[in-house]
Amino acid sequence: MPFEKKPARPTSYVALDETSKALMDSSVESAFVMDVSGYVLAANDAAAKLFDLKPGQTLQRSNIYELLPTAAAESRRAKIAESIRTVRSVRFEEEIDGRSLVHSIVPVANPWGEVNRLAVHTLDLTKLHRTDEDLRREQQRQIFFMESLPGIVYHLYPDQTIRYANRYFRRYFGSPRNRKCREALNCSGTNCSMCPPMEAMNTDRAVEWDWTDNQGRTFHLQCSPMTDSNGERMIMVLGIDITARQRAEDALKKARDKLEDRVRQRTMELEKANVELTSKSQRLVAAREKADAATRAKSSFLANMSHEIRTPLNAILGMSELALSIEDKDRKNRYLRRVMEAGNSLLSVINDILDFSKIEASRLTLESIDFDLRRALYGALDLHMLTAEEKGLDLRSSVAEDVPAALMGDPSRLRQILINLVGNAIKFTESGSVTVSVKSAAPAHDLKPGDPISLVFAVADTGVGIPEHKQRDIFQSFLQADDSITRKYGGTGLGLAICQLLVGLMGGELTLQSEEGRGSTFTFTAELAVGDPAAAEQERREAETPVPILPPLTVLLADDNPLNRELATILLSEQGHSVLAVKNGIEALNALREAPFDLVLMDVQMPIMDGVSATRAIRDPNSGALDPNIPIIALTAHALKGDRERFLTAGMNGYIAKPIKMRDFYNAIARAMNGRPLSPEPKPEREQPFPAAQGKPFDRESALDMLGGKTDLLARMDEIFLRDVPGELKELADHFARRDWNNAKRMAHSIKSSARTVGAHRLGAIAEQMEYLCRQQDAASAEKELKILEADVQSALDYVSGIHAQPTDSLPET
Repeated sequence: MPFEKKPARPTSYVALDETSKALMDSSVESAFVMDVSGYVLAANDAAAKLFDLKPGQTLQRSNIYELLPTAAAESRRAKIAESIRTVRSVRFEEEIDGRSLVHSIVPVANPWGEVNRLAVHTLDLTKLHRTDEDLRREQQRQIFFMESLPGIVYHLYPDQTIRYANRYFRRYFGSPRNRKCREALNCSGTNCSMCPPMEAMNTDRAVEWDWTDNQGRTFHLQCSPMTDSNGERMIMVLGIDITARQRAEDALKKARDKLEDRVRQRTMELEKANVELTSKSQRLVAAREKADAATRAKSSFLANMSHEIRTPLNAILGMSELALSIEDKDRKNRYLRRVMEAGNSLLSVINDILDFSKIEASRLTLESIDFDLRRALYGALDLHMLTAEEKGLDLRSSVAEDVPAALMGDPSRLRQILINLVGNAIKFTESGSVTVSVKSAAPAHDLKPGDPISLVFAVADTGVGIPEHKQRDIFQSFLQADDSITRKYGGTGLGLAICQLLVGLMGGELTLQSEEGRGSTFTFTAELAVGDPAAAEQERREAETPVPILPPLTVLLADDNPLNRELATILLSEQGHSVLAVKNGIEALNALREAPFDLVLMDVQMPIMDGVSATRAIRDPNSGALDPNIPIIALTAHALKGDRERFLTAGMNGYIAKPIKMRDFYNAIARAMNGRPLSPEPKPEREQPFPAAQGKPFDRESALDMLGGKTDLLARMDEIFLRDVPGELKELADHFARRDWNNAKRMAHSIKSSARTVGAHRLGAIAEQMEYLCRQQDAASAEKELKILEADVQSALDYVSGIHAQPTDSLPET
C-alpha cells in the first residue's frame, strides 16, 4: 500500500555517518536535529526518553510542537524563530511537567546563509535541583535534631575553635563564640595536642572517652572526624551526661575498696598507727613554721607601714597642734597649708606601700609632665622644716645655675625620693646640717624644651654614718644597719628600698658614701628632659584656679560609709545642690528608675551591688533607668594605677580618689557636667509603659539576623522557647526558694540566652540582673526581681505565641 504524502512533512532526512551517530548516541544529554518546521530529522535515545513517547512511537519524523504542551510549544516556537532570524545559538531554561530543563538551539546554515536545520541539546536538571532542596531540608532537620538532643553537641576545628554548639551545650557552658575549646569548656588540661578530639583529628578515626568538667559532671564523649559543607575538616563531638552512672560506679568502687581495707586492717593496725603519728608530728612542725612565718610577715608589714607613715604623720600632728595654739590668722593658715601638704604626702606614701609589689616588678609607670624643680624641692624640704628646727639642724638646699627652671618628668616620685632621703638624714643627725644639692651631670647650656638632661641629686648629713660592712644591707627591704638603730630611731628601712627602685625607673642609680661618726651622702641620678616654663606655670595656675560655680544640681550619692556620705552631702549642700543618699548599687538603680537626677556620685566598693556593676546596669538601655546616659563619677579609695581606666571603661564619666580633696571634688563635678543640660521636672505619671531610653522590648529583626535570615529555624527556636522557658522559670523559683544559688543562677542564665535568641531583649536584661543577684546571694533584691522576671516571661510567651497566630509573611511591629 503506497504511503500517503503529507505536505507538512520534510522530503529528506539527515544521513549520519557512523562517527556522528556514535557521538550523538553516546551523549548523556538529549540531542536531536530538526528542520525549520519542527520535524525531527535525527535523535539519540536520550531525546526519545525526554519526550515520554508512547509505545510504538518514534521521535524521528515526529513534530516536536505536537509532542509538547500548548504553552511549551508556543514558547519553543518563539525561541526557534529567534535562532533562525539571528542565525545564532539560543540557550534558555524551561519548566515542563515539574521538570527543570536547559535547552541549547544551534542553527545550521547552508553556504548561502539560509537556516534549514537546527540542532537542539537539552539537559535535565530536575534531579539536581531536587537533590539541592533535599540537602537543604536535611541540614535543617539535622540542626533541629542537634538543638533538641538531651546532650552536648559541638563542632571542633583544627584551630581549637568551636564554631557550632547546640542549645544543651550553651545552657551549661555558655556561648563558645570567640573562645578556644579549652576556655569554653573550662578545661584543666595542659597539653591540647594530646586531647582525644585532637587525636581523632590527627588520626582521622573515631575516639570515645569520659570527661569530667570543673563542676563535677561527667560526660561520655564520642568524637567523629568529618568534613563540613565548606570542605573543611572538623570533629563532631557528641556527649551524654553519665554523672549519675559514674557516681554509682564510684560508690560501688568505694564499697569494694572499703571491704578490701577491712580485710587488710587487722594486719596493718600497728604500721598505720606509726604512720599517723609520724604524719601528725610533721604536720604540727609545718603548721608551727607556717604560723611563725605569718607572724614575721605581719610584723614586717606593720613595721614597714609605721616607718613610711611616721614622717608625714608627725608633721600633720605637729602643725595641727601649732595651728590650734595660735590666733594669728596668717600663721594659722600657713600651718594648715603644711598640714594639707603633709596629708597629701601621707596619702602618696600609703599608695606607694600598697603598690610596693608593683614597683618591685618594675610595672609602675612614671608620669611625664612639666614642673618647676625648685618649687618641688622647696615643698619636699618644707615638710621636714619643723623637725629640723626642733633638733637645731641647719636644713638648706642649692641648685646649680645651669639647671633649667622647668623640667619634664614625674615630680611626685622625685619629691618622694627626696622626702625619704631628707627624712632619714634628719633622723640620724643629732647636730650639724642636712644639705640637698642639685646639678647637671654635664654642661646644660643652650638646651631647648624636650632635650634630655641628666641631673645629679645629693643629700649630705653630719650624722652617725654607716659602717662599711653594713652599707649594702640598708638598700634591702625591711633591713637597717643593725637592731640598735631600729630600737633607737624606729622604722624598718623600706624607704631606701623604694628610693632605689624609683631611681632605677628614672634611669639613674642610687649610691652611698659614708664614714661611721662623720655623716653620710646619698647621691642619685635621674634622666629627665628640659621642660616648658610656660607649661609648668600653667600647671601651677590651674592648681590655684578658683572652684567653678555650678547651678543647683539634683545629685544621687551612693556610698555605704555614713561618714563619707555626710562629708559629700555637706560639700554638695554648701554649693546649693540637693542630695539623695543611698547605701548600695541596687538602691541607686531603683532611685534612678523612679526620679530624674543630674549627677550620680558612685562609690566603687559597696555591699550587695558594687559601683562598677551598678554603672554597667544603669548604662544598659533595658535597665529601666530614666536616663541611662546620666553622668556618673567614681568616688573611691582605690587610688592605684589603672583604676581610673577601669572605671571609665565601665561607663563612668569621672574619678575622685578618697580622701576627698575639695578642689578636686568640685572640679570633677564641673568637668562631668560641662555642656550637660539639667534634668526636667519629674512628671507625675509616665505616659508609655516603656520609656524611649529603655529600648525596644522585642527585636525580631536582630534575632532573624543571628540565624542567618532563616525564618523556619527561628520558628523552631520559638517552639523550643515556648516549650522550655516556663519549666526553667519554675526551676528557677524552686531553686531560689531553697536558696540553691548556683542552680538558680544557672536557670537565670539559660532564660537570658533563650530570650535573646528569639529577640526578647528586655526579658534578657531582666534575667541578667537576676543572674547577678543570685551570684551575690542577695535574697531580698532577688525576690523582687523574680516577680518582675515572672511577669516579663509571661509577656514574652504571649508575644511569641501571638507571632505564630498571625500570617507568616510579615514580622509584627515592635
